[in-house]
This record gives sequence, C-alpha cells and structure tokens, in this order.
Amino acid sequence: MGYPFYTEPTHDQGAAVTLAATNAGRTTATSVAEQRMIVDAVDKIFLLEPNKHPLVTLLTNVGKVWDGKSWKGSGMMKRATGNPEFKWFEDYYGGRYARVSGSASAAADQTPTVVGAGSNSGYIFTAGDAVKNARTGEVAIVGTVTATTIQLHTRGYGSTAAAAMQDGDGLFIVGNVNEENGGARNVNTTRVTPQTNYTQIFKTTIALSNTEKEANLYGGKDLPYQRAKKGTEHALDIERAFWWGQKFADTGVQGHPRRSTGGVLEFIQSGNAYVQNQSGPLTAPDMNTFLREGFTYGNDTKMLFAGGIVLQAINEIARGQILMQPVSTTYGMKVSTWVTAFGTVNIVHNPLFVQDYAGYAFMLDMESFAYRFMNNRDTKLEMNIQAPDADGEVDQYITEAGLQREQAAKHALLVGVTS
Repeated sequence: MGYPFYTEPTHDQGAAVTLAATNAGRTTATSVAEQRMIVDAVDKIFLLEPNKHPLVTLLTNVGKVWDGKSWKGSGMMKRATGNPEFKWFEDYYGGRYARVSGSASAAADQTPTVVGAGSNSGYIFTAGDAVKNARTGEVAIVGTVTATTIQLHTRGYGSTAAAAMQDGDGLFIVGNVNEENGGARNVNTTRVTPQTNYTQIFKTTIALSNTEKEANLYGGKDLPYQRAKKGTEHALDIERAFWWGQKFADTGVQGHPRRSTGGVLEFIQSGNAYVQNQSGPLTAPDMNTFLREGFTYGNDTKMLFAGGIVLQAINEIARGQILMQPVSTTYGMKVSTWVTAFGTVNIVHNPLFVQDYAGYAFMLDMESFAYRFMNNRDTKLEMNIQAPDADGEVDQYITEAGLQREQAAKHALLVGVTS
C-alpha cells in the first residue's frame, strides 16, 4: 500500500529535453526571455482542488467574493515583498503573572525569587505594583526589582494578613498603588522585536513532444490534462512547505543563494504556543483542555486543521454540535463549524495529515498568517520555455513565496492522538 492510501503510478522523471539554440531569429523562447509570455494562473491553480491544500487556499482567497461563476477581488492575506527575507514586527503587553521560586517569609522587605515563561520575569514588575498571592490572598507592594527577584516592601497591604510564601505560589499584578503629590512612576515597556522568514522558489515542470501534444487520447488532449494535474501538485508542494518547512538559507550546488520558508510546525514548536501531546485516544476532558489553552490569546474564532484520527475523535465528542458550512461561501472548501464555550472552531480536514501526522491538529488564529510572494513572482505558468528548435513543449509553474507567521502564543498544537 503506497502513501497515503494508494499504489503509486509510474513516474516519468528526468531533465526536460532541450537542444542547443543557434538560430538568432525570434522565437517563443525570446518572448519568454523577455518575460512577456507569462500566464498568471495562481487563482485557477489554488481552486482546482482546494480541499487538498486548505492552508494555501485560505491564505490566497480570503477576501474574495464568489459571483456564482468565479472568485472576484484580491486575497486579503496575500502581500508582495521586495526582499526574499521579509520582515514583520511583534510586540506583547507586559506580563502580569509569575511564580515564586523557593520561599519567602511574611516579614517586610522580603525578596522572593520569581520565575515565569521567560528568564527575566522579574522585569515584568515595577516599583509600586500591587501583587496578589493567589494561594494566600495576600497583597504586597513591590519595591526594587531585578531580573529574577522583586523586593516586597509592604506585606499584608489590605485586609488579608501576610503569610509565608511557598515555592510555586502564583503572583498576579492587580494594579499599582501611589501616594498623593507623588512623581511619575518608573517606565516599564517591552521592546518591539523583528521577525523574518524567507521566500522559497517552487518549480513544477511539464514536458511533452509536439506529437504527444497533438495526439488524440482518451480523456482529451494531454497538455491541458498535465497542466491541471501539475498545477495541483505545485500547490501541494507549497502547502507542504507551509506546514513542515524549516527556515533556512544556504548556497546551492551552482553557487547561487537558496532558501526555504519556515512552516507552521517549526513556528509553533519554537515559540510560546501551547502544545498538547496526547499520547493516546482523545477524550472530551482532554479536548476541553486543548480548547481552553488554545483560546487563551487571540480571536474567539479559529481554524482547526486536523488529521483523520483527530477528526474521528471530535466527531464522537461533539456529536450533533458540528454544522457544515455551504461550500459556496467558504472558498470552495468544506468547513465545519463547532461553537464551544471557549470560542468558535472552524474545522478543516487536511488530507496531508496522514500516516505519522494523522494524529495532529493545529488550531490557528488566521489573522496571524499571510502568504508573502516576491514582487511579480506569485504563481505563474511559463509556457514554451524549451529551446527554439526542440520538437516539443516545456511549460513550468513557478512560485516564489513564503509564509508570514506571527505571535505563536495565539495558536495551539495537538499531537499524538491515537484511535
């Protein structure tokens, strides 16, 4: 049994046959060299079989309007870039929560060590902050601050008496306390951080002899069939890179720059996203935990791209609660909507999530992603790029594009679900 569920057909592989060009007369190759013989086929490609490449379909078609015959308008989540390493900037609100590491007595001027998601969690505090211990209910006032410690000058500030702090106690900033006629508080701001990713060059070649191109075949002429088939395969290559690719740049065998775009999996695993390793069947309580954590940040409507094993479990957990959206209003894709107490989940089956990835599900806040293409390098079908005296035709789908991916904490990953 092949990958994923069928026996692979015979592959015709090898370099496209071209002959040396010695004629100086103008040919279709001249027009191609001048970049005049180009057909922009991006919309057609991504809508051939949209359910096969749902992430690329959504990123390239959100914002378009279906008029009953075709999609009109431009994708809201597609943007051009003039640099193969495109950049965006991220910022976060200052943290409001940390935990005690070790312990501290109830005496004044105690200096507990605090830990959080980052190594410098002490810096989320500012002198004058009112900090509440979630376990004891005590409120204390922050004095001096270092990278990993805070000094609590005033303990038991309020009706709850001071109590010894224990390792793991949660400390919440609940505001700040200031005296009359005082000066401005100390400044405490986060820095904007730049993030980048690369555009990747994708190519898919079609090569036929002129005899084959003109032959009468069952099912129709071979050239349009190959263009449709290879168009879908081209979109699938981009889809796979957007999920599994890793950001990297090096030099190719011919000495030229070569780049790969980073995908969703790398982004989530290396960021601050919530990752739930199920390591077994998915139960209703486990799914609730995943939803609760996945909706902590970002919008209250998110997309869940899931493999078959995860979808099977969700169908059992949410029996009777899932509604199918009309295909005509969802970019030609089948989308199921599940309204939960945490937020609305739009569920899409990704057919690429099979074998080792059948137990994966990504819950994404789609506003954090964008399809970035190099100027004038979005998907195109370049036709007749063979040498002028070749008795055949070579076409090529070519795309230079990458995935913009922002703020990992807004997303969540479920892995290891088994049937």
